[in-house]
Amino acid sequence: MPTVGFIGLGIMGRPMARHILRAGYPLVVHSRSRPPIEALVAEGAREAPTPAALAAACEVVITCLPDDETVRRVWLTGEHPALPAMRPNTIAIDMGTTSPSLTRELSAYAHARGIAFLDAPVTGGQWGAEAGTLTIMVGGDESAFQRALPILQTMGKKIVYVGESGKGQLMKLANQIAVAVGMLAVAEALLFAEHAGLDLNLTVETLSSGAAGSWAMENLGKRIAQGDFQPGFMVQLLQKDLHILLNEAHHTATPLLGSTLVHQLYRHLERTGEARLGTQALMLVLRRLSGQEDSV
Repeated sequence: MPTVGFIGLGIMGRPMARHILRAGYPLVVHSRSRPPIEALVAEGAREAPTPAALAAACEVVITCLPDDETVRRVWLTGEHPALPAMRPNTIAIDMGTTSPSLTRELSAYAHARGIAFLDAPVTGGQWGAEAGTLTIMVGGDESAFQRALPILQTMGKKIVYVGESGKGQLMKLANQIAVAVGMLAVAEALLFAEHAGLDLNLTVETLSSGAAGSWAMENLGKRIAQGDFQPGFMVQLLQKDLHILLNEAHHTATPLLGSTLVHQLYRHLERTGEARLGTQALMLVLRRLSGQEDSV
């Protein structure tokens, strides 16, 4: 089995890396915070002091990072970046949501050095990461995708090759439109039910079984009904994704009215210091717009 390096052990990265380790792959890890490193090392992983040291020791290097700035620094421009330290015929995989333009830039740099670069963003949230049931959308060289597929299958239930470099990120952005606007639909339905005096738990159970059923209704609607606004996926990360999405939509003259509205609504949570809540906290914004004083 190839040695796999994993950089970025946050809410998503830590369980994803654990699945790789438990599948029997030698695993090397690097992250900003100590607790996830120590937990994985206790299970058999090795720690690398820098992204470059990790990359030099691995045949496959995976990142799961929060934003473009961090992705660029870890792969290319930081003090000890990963890509320059990788050997030819190795595979680099970015599993965060990154601007397609940055993905293509990193892919071109890697290709010039004989390294395959795959963009492989995921959907399924913390629950999918922990269960190993993520959907993974992969762009880049198809032969590299086939080589990386067994590793991706340790983390996901549905792995889809969508085309050339950057197409994985574009597919993820399409996914985020449905996520964001779908969350608004769930929150509005439950706000209406709440104002009408309906039991929210019963409403979620009922709507989940019919035409209004969705992953968001069943999972995040249930959390709203229980007053649970802790993150499976944080507002600040969805806002980052929506910012990338709306920039791409501007370049292609694509009208995204619903996504723009949700982006503006979530700004309220950013301004009130609640951006680290889960995306279901959109319900709090709607409650406040309706005159309710609601707090977490």
